[in-house]
Amino acid sequence: MKGHDYAGFMKEKGGDGLGDGELLGVTFDCFAYHRQMDLDYVAFVKLDVEGFEIAVLKGAQNSLFRKGSKNVGAMLMEVGPDRWNRAGIEIGEGIEEMVKLSSHFYETNLIVRPSGAPHAKTCPVSLATKMLKDKNPRNIKNHVIYKVSIKEIGPLVEEMNANNFDCNFWYVN
Repeated sequence: MKGHDYAGFMKEKGGDGLGDGELLGVTFDCFAYHRQMDLDYVAFVKLDVEGFEIAVLKGAQNSLFRKGSKNVGAMLMEVGPDRWNRAGIEIGEGIEEMVKLSSHFYETNLIVRPSGAPHAKTCPVSLATKMLKDKNPRNIKNHVIYKVSIKEIGPLVEEMNANNFDCNFWYVN
């Protein structure tokens, strides 16, 4: 993306000549400001942007994730730190943003998949049992949900990055 602070124009490259052109990309902060959005309470946010999670979080820090706010009821975010380089994000910067994000919620959770469940290899239970203190996870169908403390985020994300794991984080207020 060309521009400043994740806002600007993205150049679409199509091999067949169709769809070539520029797409306007703006931060959520800019969009919310110009649309005059009421963000005093947002019930749910789902963030699945294939490696651009941290860029999106940075672009919402003055609106959706204002300092000290807990105005989002719950959030589901897919995290694949090995893909953050698509947005020019280093692992340390990504971890810092995930810690900031957790401060906007009362509870941070990691959703893993037990052996035999769909996509179990992309975020296995062994990741949580190795990295997290929570020994009483919640089981919901083909998912196991572990609580994550702020101190556990850095080592957990580094382990995910080292093993190319792609997991969902569930944040709750």
